[in-house]
Amino acid sequence: MRYKKFLIQNYKAIKKATIELTDDGLVLLLGINESGKTSVLLAIESFDHTNDPTDENLKLKRYKQIRNKREITGVSEAKITAEIQMEKNDQKRIKETLLTDGFLDKDREREFQELLKIVGVIKICRKFVYQDAEFNQVVYELLDNGKKFLSLLKGEINEDAVCKSILKISPSVQYFEDFKDQIPEFISPVPGAQYYDLDWVNTLEGLFYHADPKLSISAFEAIKDDVARKTLERRVNNKLNKQFTQRWNKLKGVKTIHQADLIYLKTEQLFTFQIVGADRATVFSVDERSKGALWYFTFLLKTEFRKRKLRAQTGKTLYLIDEPGSNLHSSAQTNMREDFKTLASDSNVIYTTHNQYLIDTTNLSSTYITETSGGVIKATKYSQYLQGRSVKTSYFQPLLDAIKVQPFSLEIPWEKTLICEGIYDYIAYSIAFEDLLGKKLGFSIIPGEGASSLSPLISLSIAWGSKFLVLLDRDEEGVEQAERYSGNFKIFKDKILTLGDIAKLAKQNFEVEDLFSVRDKMKLATLAGVSLVKPPTKGSFDQILATIFLSQPLRRKVQDNLEKSTKKTFEGIYRHLNSLY
Repeated sequence: MRYKKFLIQNYKAIKKATIELTDDGLVLLLGINESGKTSVLLAIESFDHTNDPTDENLKLKRYKQIRNKREITGVSEAKITAEIQMEKNDQKRIKETLLTDGFLDKDREREFQELLKIVGVIKICRKFVYQDAEFNQVVYELLDNGKKFLSLLKGEINEDAVCKSILKISPSVQYFEDFKDQIPEFISPVPGAQYYDLDWVNTLEGLFYHADPKLSISAFEAIKDDVARKTLERRVNNKLNKQFTQRWNKLKGVKTIHQADLIYLKTEQLFTFQIVGADRATVFSVDERSKGALWYFTFLLKTEFRKRKLRAQTGKTLYLIDEPGSNLHSSAQTNMREDFKTLASDSNVIYTTHNQYLIDTTNLSSTYITETSGGVIKATKYSQYLQGRSVKTSYFQPLLDAIKVQPFSLEIPWEKTLICEGIYDYIAYSIAFEDLLGKKLGFSIIPGEGASSLSPLISLSIAWGSKFLVLLDRDEEGVEQAERYSGNFKIFKDKILTLGDIAKLAKQNFEVEDLFSVRDKMKLATLAGVSLVKPPTKGSFDQILATIFLSQPLRRKVQDNLEKSTKKTFEGIYRHLNSLY
């Protein structure tokens, strides 16, 4: 089975949010700090009752925290609904589980299995009920076609118990707060022992299973022959190092580690991890290595090495990863995107970030923008967010940062430059010149941070002896700043232009976005996966262009989606600019 969708209702400050899990298994929640990303993950985690604290006091405390604090009087409910897609053999597994748990009669099992085939998707809701702001109860219930199951079950039906029976064989939901839990010095597999930690024992079980599906901690400890047990230990460590050390050493900006080993202390019946340094001789305990190495090691142990066993047991595990990789170098964070894709190849992953380096710009269709407005948390699909009438640039800043335009970078060819007002002008001109006209630019486009911010770029271009042009919008601000720059840089005033100098439109004042027709904007919105009834606002169109800019497949389709008159306009602009260099 695999989770297909979650509907969150009235959970803390989340009034209503839907998170869809895609076929490629990777979803990003993007938002600034305090935008509600973590609340969305915690809501999804709360769906699985096995994530509840075992201590009753802690459990009650968590239930109380779930309530929407605005609802005080009367009955209120927080709901998390999961759509669970059944896969091959799942109907049989559900039937056998309900038979074993005593909910299904033998004489109804064929009828029940036929119903499961028709249903395909099971909807289960976990409902937290409050009365006058006090926690009352928490129950599961089947929704839609799932209700039909109940008529085939025997006796007085306990719907909550039936749901828990089904969830026993549903995918595990694992929440990680940036893998902050420290790798223990020792791990004991014996319940009640000093170094016993169930979560880390399960992690070791996953590591053993990853090395060999027939291998477990108990099977390993049962081997009496020391040489044979050492052979199994080496087999586990070979798998461990194939994943960890090789992938760690491929990350940019990190120190080399020769290998990581799981060591079994036979007399004490304890496991411990050791790291061998780059000199292949010096041995360290894990807590003597960098925070980045510890983070990455924990990440792999908790996810990559566990997923194979969890997949075999209950289907595609759902990993909820909150603000990952904060201890990694920025270049290593960039490489982490591939690790998430690898993890999502046979699991589901939802991760949050406000970090430009962890954004997969090729996967914007599975990106959600989270925001808090008026005390209410919203999670909106990227393409749907662009349909709104008030698009906030701050929520997209990490995406803009991900474009990696660095005006003062020595890697940019400064021989010829076109300085424009800002990042969206940069995007529009890049798409128009490179994708619409198919030009290989003979100049670099350098964006400022607004029409009034270009003096440092002009000064730098002069200092470096660059052949530069400044192109501003033909609006009130653009004209005003063009006059200011012409006055401040008098001998270069012929290099300061507005669109009005090189393009003619019916309206007197216009910006680069106005060079695209209404029809262009609607077609580009469709290309970007945004369904609109009315033409997009300026803010929405900026983000539509950004979406296309970040996707090479979409950029290749630009020529087919713009009018000939638009192409002619940009050809005139490009020709005029080239004539001035």
